[in-house]
Amino acid sequence: MRNRVLSAAGALALIPALAIAQQRPAQRPAQPPAQRPAQRPAAQPAQRPAQRPAAAQAGPRTGSILLSIAPSVFIARDEALFGYLLSRVAAPGDAPNRYLPGAAASIGYSLSPNLAVGVGVGVGVTSGLMLLQPGAGVQYTFSPAKRLSPFLQASAGGSMWSGDGPAEKATGVGGYGTLGVRYMQSENLGISLSGRVGYEQYSTEDINAIVGRAGVGLTYVMGGGPPRDTDSDGVPDKRDRCASTPRGATVDVRGCPSDTDRDGVLNGLDRCADTPANTPVDANGCTRDTDRDGIADNADRCPNTAAGTPVDATGCPRDTDRDGVADNLDRCADTPAGTPVDANGCPRDSDGDGVMDNADRCPNTPTGTPVDANGCPRDADGDGVADNADRCPNTAAGTQVDANGCPVARDADGDGVIDANDRCANTPAGRRVDANGCPLVDLPAVGATMILRNINFAVGGSRLTPSSMATLDQVATSILSIPNSRWEIGGYTSSVGSLAVNRRLSTTRALTVMRYLVTKGVPAGQLTSAGYGPSNPVAPNTTAAGRAQNRRVEIKRVQ
Repeated sequence: MRNRVLSAAGALALIPALAIAQQRPAQRPAQPPAQRPAQRPAAQPAQRPAQRPAAAQAGPRTGSILLSIAPSVFIARDEALFGYLLSRVAAPGDAPNRYLPGAAASIGYSLSPNLAVGVGVGVGVTSGLMLLQPGAGVQYTFSPAKRLSPFLQASAGGSMWSGDGPAEKATGVGGYGTLGVRYMQSENLGISLSGRVGYEQYSTEDINAIVGRAGVGLTYVMGGGPPRDTDSDGVPDKRDRCASTPRGATVDVRGCPSDTDRDGVLNGLDRCADTPANTPVDANGCTRDTDRDGIADNADRCPNTAAGTPVDATGCPRDTDRDGVADNLDRCADTPAGTPVDANGCPRDSDGDGVMDNADRCPNTPTGTPVDANGCPRDADGDGVADNADRCPNTAAGTQVDANGCPVARDADGDGVIDANDRCANTPAGRRVDANGCPLVDLPAVGATMILRNINFAVGGSRLTPSSMATLDQVATSILSIPNSRWEIGGYTSSVGSLAVNRRLSTTRALTVMRYLVTKGVPAGQLTSAGYGPSNPVAPNTTAAGRAQNRRVEIKRVQ
């Protein structure tokens, strides 16, 4: 028993030794120095950094050898099999375990990065028993180019149990399925975790058993893949006489680059392969244009033109209208010839009044003065006083004014309407008036309510009396003098009659007043109406005078 264990362990030890030997890199024969392309005396070669070659695929590669070794646990959970091993194969007094520690090793060959075939052997040992499991199978690896890749394996083989009992051994054959995952730490070395389940038949003992195995170990990938080409020029390293060729440069059969136009940029990297001799070039081998204006440096008379500036054939900023301001700065690109311009290329306006000097009849207008098309101060009401100095800008035509542009005619009541136009000549001081000099109605403040006096209707109806319209005309004028204000027209009745009739009557009367105000120019959006019937009386309804007061129209300022 001892000799069998030592022999199996020695066989498994050969595999890691082979893997370690393969990890020592073979030294590459010395390469001759890379040949530099001939350089022109007039230009320095454009230097292009060497690019790192792509790393070889980590994991299985076509033609590679796969070596694996994994400390494992062999599982004999089947009752019939383990009972037979305990009673017939193990010696009396031995106490074997259903879980046998041991190791498994395999060697395989990759038909492709995904598919490999191989053979392997596993050895497990417990008290009084030894297990040897040879086998052969096929393995499929998912995503072999990734560092972490799962794999499946199907195999056929057997289990050979041996011990010091009466039967001494038991042999079964079967098929196995393995599921695992492999993590490649480097191009060649990886760690794998796997579990295997198998179905075995022991014909001599007439036993069919399910067995298992689980392990964690190392996988080493040797060789395979395309020949190494360090500089990725298409010539394998073993034939490459210029092993450090920059990536992208075209090479000959020896792997060496060339520079046909001798501008210092190798063919394959040279985007302008026919550059004339002695022409300065950039890193791409194309004619150098330092300021990027489209004119080569050797023909550019203005080599430091700002980026984005349109230039002419000599590389200097273009000035289409020849006003001395380059087109990219010229905000008035079609200025007539000979017109004085400012720094923006626009006709000059010395007094800043918006009328160019060549059309300005009043070239020294003070700053901020509104002017007409001729550049002279504007006088909207034609009274001879410029608008910016006119305190009465809407003076009627023909009215004599003072230096402030206000009428010199007499205004006896001081309401701002001259006596000649004043229809209400004795307006009390301080009252607001309309254009005719008549007082406006003093409307309430926001949130306050006022009774509109002298608003009467036909008996039992909602038609306004003529005398009421005059009052409402003044109300409309007053509302229009307060922009953006909002108002509610409220109608009220006395308590005589039914509540429903009074409410309907008050509603129609309030609506009639609101509609009349709209006909006088008050925006409908500024007005609402409501009927409140006999509610909120302002006087007792027990007398005729009181009931007359309660039949009223109120106006309330909402905003």
